[in-house]
Amino acid sequence: MTPAAAWLCWASLLLLARWSQPCPGGCDCFVHKVFCADEKLAAIPPDIPPDATDLVFVETEFTEVAPRAFSGSPNLTKVVFLNTQLQRFRPDAFAGLRRLQDLEVTGSNFSLSGDTFVNLTSLGQITLSFDKLHALPEDLFHGLDVLESLQLQGNQLQTLPRGIFQPLRHLKSLNLEQNRLEWLPEGLLDPLSCLRSLRLSDNKLSQGLPRGTFAALRSLEELFLDSNAICELPPELFSGLSRLERLWLQHNAISHLPPTVFSDLGSLTSLSLQGNALRTLPAGLFAHTPHLLSLSLSHNQLASVVEGAFANLSSLASLTLSHNAIVRLPAGVFRGLQGLVKLYLGSNNLTALPAGLFYNLSSLQLLNLSRNQLSSLPEGLFNTNYNLFNLALHGNPWQCDCHLAWLSSWLRLWSDQLLHTRTYCAGPAHLRGQAVPALNEEQLVCAASGHPGLDHKAAEGGWDAVPENKAARSRCTYSNAEGTVVLACEAGQCRWLSVQLSPRQGAGFQAMTYNASQGWDLRSSCGSVRVTVSVGDLAAGP
Repeated sequence: MTPAAAWLCWASLLLLARWSQPCPGGCDCFVHKVFCADEKLAAIPPDIPPDATDLVFVETEFTEVAPRAFSGSPNLTKVVFLNTQLQRFRPDAFAGLRRLQDLEVTGSNFSLSGDTFVNLTSLGQITLSFDKLHALPEDLFHGLDVLESLQLQGNQLQTLPRGIFQPLRHLKSLNLEQNRLEWLPEGLLDPLSCLRSLRLSDNKLSQGLPRGTFAALRSLEELFLDSNAICELPPELFSGLSRLERLWLQHNAISHLPPTVFSDLGSLTSLSLQGNALRTLPAGLFAHTPHLLSLSLSHNQLASVVEGAFANLSSLASLTLSHNAIVRLPAGVFRGLQGLVKLYLGSNNLTALPAGLFYNLSSLQLLNLSRNQLSSLPEGLFNTNYNLFNLALHGNPWQCDCHLAWLSSWLRLWSDQLLHTRTYCAGPAHLRGQAVPALNEEQLVCAASGHPGLDHKAAEGGWDAVPENKAARSRCTYSNAEGTVVLACEAGQCRWLSVQLSPRQGAGFQAMTYNASQGWDLRSSCGSVRVTVSVGDLAAGP
């Protein structure tokens, strides 16, 4: 079908969708829905079709809704005002709309009176968002017995009347985000026994959550308290919330947690504590949350995590400990987390990891160890992580010697199945900047492991050796101070030589020419050796 044909088809369907009866000026009508977006519209049109169910005003100029403005449209179930100049509803503005279920006013600047919603007995959802509301009358919601959703986010409310929610015994969702609430009156939420979702994010409740604030919310399933500058949580703040599944406490100023603060949250599946000031985790903090699936503790000040901190979290699938100050982790800190799929340990101060740290984490798929102070890893660290496919190791000072040879080999072995950021050597000098998986075993040798000693026969083969340490060991790497010449030796032979002949800034090293020779004194902890390299033309062949 050509674009022109497609447009004609769409236009035909649109025409078929239009009412046969006239549509108000400045509005468009489609199958029981009326959209009015004319900026010059000065009032609610009196000729709205009587069969209309949805009525939407967008960026209109009228500032008030007159009494009985919708009297000709008794079948309306949804009325919306988006970014209009609306300032007030006159008394009885919604008279006759006994079927109205959804009322939204967003992006206006208006005030409310106690009789604004009178006789709207079918109203199930009210949205009054970003309307610069400073206060609400205590009797605003009287008569709204079936209201289930109340959205008040993005206003300028500093407090709420103690009895304002008294009539809303069937309310399931309450959104008070992005206001200026500093405290919640005692008993404010007590009538809301059916409430399932409560959003209090982005307020100023630093000291406004006394014990018992949420005690009556026995049906609550999600609670948002993030970005409130909360410094302290009372030990029994969440008592009785046995059905709570999601708790958001991120971006506050919590420096410590009472050991029993989560004791009643047996149904909890998601908990975010990121962006606080936690230095330690009390023992047994998560002992009573066995169904936890996601736990975020990133962007805190944790210097260590005690063994057993995550005991009883066998269902945990995601654990985030990144952006802390963790220096060490106990070998068994993740023991029992057989369901763990994602583990984030990046941006800490880890210098070493215990050999069995990830033992039996057979479900682990993503592991982030980036931006720590790791120079090596214990051999076989990932041997039981059979499903690991995403590994982040970048941003560590990897020391590419014999201790890292297993990792280089392991990364190459699983290169087809493994997603990982490139891992580069920080040392020794001659390997700095090299990709770890690209190195071979001959390059990954340990300078401190000793050299067997080179006898005078080595000089006949081209080496002039003066070993300082006669102790025979398996491997040794000799290097000059600049790292431009490196010799790697094993027991009985020297297997690998690297000579950088290009001039290096500040190295005191000149490029070699034909028929010239140059020598270097190379040193290591196990001795010293002199290497001489000659450059000349090969004899002409037959």
